[in-house]
Amino acid sequence: MKQQGNGSTSTFSTWQLTVLVVMAGMGGMYFYPETVSRRSAAVLLVTVMLVMASMAMLAYCYRQSGSVSFPNLLEEHLGGVLSRVILAVGAVCFGAEACCVAVRQTQMTGLFLLEKTPPQVVLAVTLVTVCFMIPSGIRQIARTAELLFLAILLPLGFIIAMALYHISRSGFGELMPLFRPVSAGGEWSMTEWRHAVMPLCGISAAGYFAGYYEKKKMTRGLLGGTALLSVCCVLILLCCVGVFSIEGTRHLSFPLTELSRIVSVGNVSLNHRFDILYIMIYTAVSMVAAGVLLYCCGISLCGVFRVKSHSCFVFLLLPVVFAASYLGLSDSRFLEGLAAWGKLFFLGGLVPVLFLVTVYEQRRRKSV
Repeated sequence: MKQQGNGSTSTFSTWQLTVLVVMAGMGGMYFYPETVSRRSAAVLLVTVMLVMASMAMLAYCYRQSGSVSFPNLLEEHLGGVLSRVILAVGAVCFGAEACCVAVRQTQMTGLFLLEKTPPQVVLAVTLVTVCFMIPSGIRQIARTAELLFLAILLPLGFIIAMALYHISRSGFGELMPLFRPVSAGGEWSMTEWRHAVMPLCGISAAGYFAGYYEKKKMTRGLLGGTALLSVCCVLILLCCVGVFSIEGTRHLSFPLTELSRIVSVGNVSLNHRFDILYIMIYTAVSMVAAGVLLYCCGISLCGVFRVKSHSCFVFLLLPVVFAASYLGLSDSRFLEGLAAWGKLFFLGGLVPVLFLVTVYEQRRRKSV
């Protein structure tokens, strides 16, 4: 690791931090189509603003602190007992979100690619691969994410470009409901909000390892990655609704994968198993995302039990995560609830509290 002049330790480059932020959230790039409605664009816009503000506040907290890890940052500002309680809750939430990523990936692979393969086999292979990736630490995960970034960005960009071409030729009528004013008397479901923010909630994992990077340039990596991920989420929502309509999207389990099956250029159809390439690449991306989430889970447990190395928790977590994911194959609502509300608490509650405490401490030091 390279020692920086400001006393912080740089484990990876600015680009790798940006890519890590994107990949941490890309595991939740799927969204829950049954909750898509005229309010989805507004909900996503509010979520993007929340995440951007949260990442900016978190970067400020790290810059004003001597801590390089999130558990140390919590202990420094909130004390030992409260920080350990928060980290225990965080471990559960990150573990639940890792299970959600593994479950959705297993379901998508079984539906489109490996119909006759038992889902528990696909799930086991995914989790074992992830667990062998984590012990080397965040540096190895960052390198893997950097290598896979273009591999997923190019086909994803191609799918989005073809979808936008299709929408432009057929007209933008299906998108109009997203931009019409929503009646003030309409019912706003908390479940709708919880599911709508899932694609961006994974980005909160960046808070656990952002301190390992040079603090003066941390804001650029965090906000750059958040902005790039937000653009991807907005484009995916617009493409799916523009091609399938709101009602059509609501009846699809994996709209983005279905979108990859109807890609065409002019009169040349590319839908003959083009989705295989997308699914294979996205499988690797899901493994990286699950690796980041389980790494954060291990770091949380290190803070709870005051252990220096997260490696001791990796294979201890494997049977627990597999059991929870296996149960989630039949009904994942409980896991999804833990993951979503945990990340909302992190982004909208914990980080703002840390920010206010940091500002208060800075002003008190200046007044002394």
